[in-house]
Amino acid sequence: MLSTNRPRLILADEPTAALDEKSGKDVCDMLKHLAEVEQATVLVVTHDNRILHYVNRILNMVDGRIASDILVGESLGIFQLLKACLFFEERNADELTEISQKCVKETFGEGDLIIRQGDEGDKFYVLRDGTVDVIVEIDGEPKKVDTMGTGDSFGETALLTGKLRNATIRAATDVVEVYSLDKASFNKAIGDTATFDEQLRERLFNRR
Repeated sequence: MLSTNRPRLILADEPTAALDEKSGKDVCDMLKHLAEVEQATVLVVTHDNRILHYVNRILNMVDGRIASDILVGESLGIFQLLKACLFFEERNADELTEISQKCVKETFGEGDLIIRQGDEGDKFYVLRDGTVDVIVEIDGEPKKVDTMGTGDSFGETALLTGKLRNATIRAATDVVEVYSLDKASFNKAIGDTATFDEQLRERLFNRR
């Protein structure tokens, strides 16, 4: 009947809450069909995690307000990048999901300044796409010392040590996309365990 009516908007309040697994899947499949084939917008209010496999956007509500607005595909991309990063590789799926929800996507063009040497550290960055040049001022002259690409991270040294930025980072390609995490969220995310502290010290020691 829904297909015959071809609604443009479908509002569903806990559509699977009282259903068994098979019936719940049937309902989800029907809603997915309406969204993908008949181009309907489906808005579901639910506490049922089974629906998460079908959605492309999740809005979390806390005390009647939107606490987070997540594009699932984007969130999965952040998740994978964070998982490959030394600072978060020991974190479980729930922890990585929480961290990814606090990340902000930023875009830069070739030559744009992302970090300036001597500035106070305020963000941690993971490269999603493109490359950046790492430039250090030596004897008053800027010198490129490294190039970073997809999956590389930067900006943590100033956050961990409390010192000023020790290098300048500039976008080296036409489009550079990064995920940034503010200082408070980064510090909360990395935790405070002996093992992790050792990993950080080793990374900072070996880093240019």
